Amino acid sequence: MFVTNHVLSGALIGRALGRRPVAAFALGVASHLVLDAVPHWGCDKHGPGGADEFLAMARRDGLLGLAAMAAATLVATRPSRTATVAAMAGAAFLDLDKPLLHFFGRDPFPKVISRFHNSVQNESPEGMANEIRFGLAF
Repeated sequence: MFVTNHVLSGALIGRALGRRPVAAFALGVASHLVLDAVPHWGCDKHGPGGADEFLAMARRDGLLGLAAMAAATLVATRPSRTATVAAMAGAAFLDLDKPLLHFFGRDPFPKVISRFHNSVQNESPEGMANEIRFGLAF
């Protein structure tokens, strides 16, 4: 799932949980796994041009995700702002492996977490329609 969709779902979770940022963060992480289990876009990173395609999409999605985080933070009510930021951070947390692997060559998570995260992924090049649907729904 695009990180932007994770962020948007986190914004909804934070708004719903109001003044409970720890619970919002935890539910954000859980939502990440649920969304990753839904069929969504992914390219064959090891095929011809796959790494370049992935990086191009990741750049766009990363910037859009940051913009979504900023916008959701700005429009959140004062009582729910901390929970909203916590939920968005939790929802995006498990995808920190991608930029850290790319820029620093290191996965920040223990192998058991990375294996589990990878095992729930349901990616395919045909999953873009679901990405768009979820983005619009959130």
